Amino acid sequence: MSTVLFAGGGTLGPVTPLLAVIDRLREKDSTLTFAWAGTDHGPERELIQKKGIPFVSIPTAKLPRFFTPKLATLPFDLLRARKAASLTLDVFKPRLVMSAGGFTAVPIVFEAGMRGISCMTHQLDAKPLLSNRLIANMCRYVTTSFPYDRAPFGSKVVTYQVPTPVRSAFHELPSREAACRHFGLSPDRPVIFVTGGGTGSLHLNEAMSAIAHMLPPNVQVIHATGKGKTVGFLTERSGYIVTEFLSDDMTTAVAAADIIVSRAGFGAMSEFAAASKAVIFVPLPNSPQEVNVTSIGDAAIAIHEHQHGWHRLLFDAIEDLLHRPEERERLGRALHECIPTDDGEVIANLAMSVMV
Repeated sequence: MSTVLFAGGGTLGPVTPLLAVIDRLREKDSTLTFAWAGTDHGPERELIQKKGIPFVSIPTAKLPRFFTPKLATLPFDLLRARKAASLTLDVFKPRLVMSAGGFTAVPIVFEAGMRGISCMTHQLDAKPLLSNRLIANMCRYVTTSFPYDRAPFGSKVVTYQVPTPVRSAFHELPSREAACRHFGLSPDRPVIFVTGGGTGSLHLNEAMSAIAHMLPPNVQVIHATGKGKTVGFLTERSGYIVTEFLSDDMTTAVAAADIIVSRAGFGAMSEFAAASKAVIFVPLPNSPQEVNVTSIGDAAIAIHEHQHGWHRLLFDAIEDLLHRPEERERLGRALHECIPTDDGEVIANLAMSVMV
């Protein structure tokens, strides 16, 4: 019996693609067991434990982008992370370690590599993550969602472009009518789904709070604000559903939506692409999300927070799409064609080849 240890968290970006891979691995070998190393503050714990997978939290030692007092504690953070990673490997004794980036994975992969344990990582965003750059040369396979003209992790690291793993539920959505009924909404009225990702987005929440009263009265909204980010967010509109977090209902919300307003983590982008949805992306400023949005061209609408009056620009984009169903259809089709996805089959096959 072999164990696969997955590492990643803090947000759902490096988590949800690997959940798709787990489902495929379970189908291929029922004797495999799984474990997950994540953060103690991220949204991933609930999702992982619902799948019956043992979960442990690992302290992160994230290198600050700028000079801050946190640099003084970095050596101690690294030591704590390394000790926790070593203990995790002692407990689960994995045959394979898998990640999709994020600093939670760095100490795990380092320790696993030193022990001769096979590792794999997947690069979701168009811009290679620092965390993946740190561990790529210790991995048996490095897969990417994007093609690259130059070796993204150096000339000695061979990468393989693969379809982005997306949970099979996004390929098999319920009908829009059933999805609307699930939320108590009318299928005869338009639905907007707003999400800031697994941890939510305060700026996106504030924008929607500012423009909610301007939306046509027949418009319905499902708004996932993120845990702890609903404070001060009130609307008296009927048909405006506010929830902190969607786990099992995420696919249902996507199925109900005529328009999605979202941050631009590539995991979420891939899920919307699999569902062929029209999306307005508001990328996190000064992050890989901005490159993600640029990379897909006109397959979606992009609103940037640095744009003057971006709240109004967001409202105008929503209003325009509400009146142009043919453009919504074009955007959904273009996003689907632009971002190849699968149910985790390709990466699962690579993982099985490592464990032979």
